[in-house]
Formats: sequence, C-alpha cells, structure tokens
Amino acid sequence: MIHSSDPKEITETILSWKSKGLKVGFVPTMGFLHEGHADLFRRSVSENDKTVVSIFVNPAQFNDPEDYAKYPVNTEGDLQICKEAGADLVYLPAKDTVYPGGIPSVELKVPHLMKNLDATTRPGHFEGVLLVLSRFFHTIPADRSYFGKKDYQQFLIVKDFAKALGFPMEVIGVDTVRSEQGLALSSRNARLSPKEKEEALLLSRALRLGENLIKQGEKDPAEVLTVMKDVLDSSSLIKIDYLEVLNAETLEELHILKGEILLAVAVFLGQVRLIDNLTVKVS
Repeated sequence: MIHSSDPKEITETILSWKSKGLKVGFVPTMGFLHEGHADLFRRSVSENDKTVVSIFVNPAQFNDPEDYAKYPVNTEGDLQICKEAGADLVYLPAKDTVYPGGIPSVELKVPHLMKNLDATTRPGHFEGVLLVLSRFFHTIPADRSYFGKKDYQQFLIVKDFAKALGFPMEVIGVDTVRSEQGLALSSRNARLSPKEKEEALLLSRALRLGENLIKQGEKDPAEVLTVMKDVLDSSSLIKIDYLEVLNAETLEELHILKGEILLAVAVFLGQVRLIDNLTVKVS
C-alpha cells in the first residue's frame, strides 16, 4: 500500500492505473477510522481494481472551531486499517495543500436538499463538504466513490452535486455499520463516556420503534415522531437537535406516510453530537 501527501503523485498514480484499463474506487474520510470505514473500503475493493482512501480532517465543514480542535486523530492506526481492508493508495494531504492561501470564501450548494436536517442545524457544514470534495474529485479521478448512509443527507447531496457538475464518477451509498447493541459506528463515539454510550443506544431504539409503527400501518408522521421523541426524552443526558420523518429521495416533509421514508435523528450527549437514521419503504 502506498501513502502520499503529494496531490500530483496521487493523480499521476491513478491516471497510470486508468491508462491500463483499471477501475478505481475512492473513499474520502476524516480519519480515526473504525469498522464502518473498513466496510466502505472492502466494498470498494470488491467492486474495483484499485481503491484510494483520503484522510483529511476538513476545517471547512466545522461550524464549531472547538469541535474541529477536538476531532480525534490516529494516523498510524488509520493506515493499518486501510492496509488490512485492502486499500492500494492513501492520500494524506496537509491543510495548506488542500487550501493554499486559506479556505476560499465561496459557497457550493445543492439547495433542494439543504433545507433541513444538518443543513440547518450545522450552517456551512455541507458547503464545506462540497468544497473539499470538489478538490478531491479533481485530484482523485476515480470511477466510483463510496459514502456511508449514516450521513444520509450528505450522500444525497454529494450524489446530486457530482451529477450536476459532471464529475465522471458514480457515487455509491453504503448501509450503516452498527455495534451488536445497535449503535451506529462513528469516530465521535470515542468521546462518549460509558454511561453516554449506553444512553446512545436509544437513538437506534427510537428509530426501530418508528419503523415498526410505520410497518404496522401508521400513516401519520406526527404519531411516529411522538413515539420516537418519547424514547429519546426518557434519557436526561440526551438533548434532541432534530427529529424528522421525510421523503427519503427528496428530503421533503411528509403529511402521509407512503413511499420510501427517512427517519432521521441528531442529538447531543454531553459535548458530543450524534446522528442516525434508517429508511423504510411502504406502499
């Protein structure tokens, strides 16, 4: 496995692979990798001849400087996980390499998918995601890129963004990896206390109860929201950031539950913000 901080070397390596007819997959990450990331890497390895991983904590997508400063880093461990999962090339750029002269004052948006959820509770977040990806998609001209569906809104936004700007890359969403207890794997979980980790299980429990209610025939989004909110409110440690029942393709508000439905939640547990979601399809 090769790793480099030189964007020119990264691009030349990928183009040399593609000149031989090899298919290239790309998984962008912010490091502090876990099994959820490894699952993305393995998916890429199974569908492509070569797999590229980027590790870069992107300052442009943090609206809280303290959150950026606290983001965990473990480069040596990350490289080992990449190697074990079968990655061929790891891009480790410095901040000044990605943003020479500082973060530019431009805004990239996909307006119809940025009206709610994290787009409103974390202003500037997705603009920062799209900014860094616009640069990485040029540096890493892959055939496919892979995103975890735990960040479901991000997956939809990036997919639409890549299509709108004509990046010749298929954007693929991969299902969330969970612990045996149901907690969605996240780099932020490392900052939870044992008690907070236990309380965090209420997120997936609330989502599953909402899913079951819909499958049993409930058509009123308000009823589903009430049930899920009651579960989360049972913990004095949880502060709800948002709780939504939306159309899973457009992220529009639903008045009657039908089609493919997204149940999405974000909460604060102490100083740590967690998100989770699931989709359910009904006729």
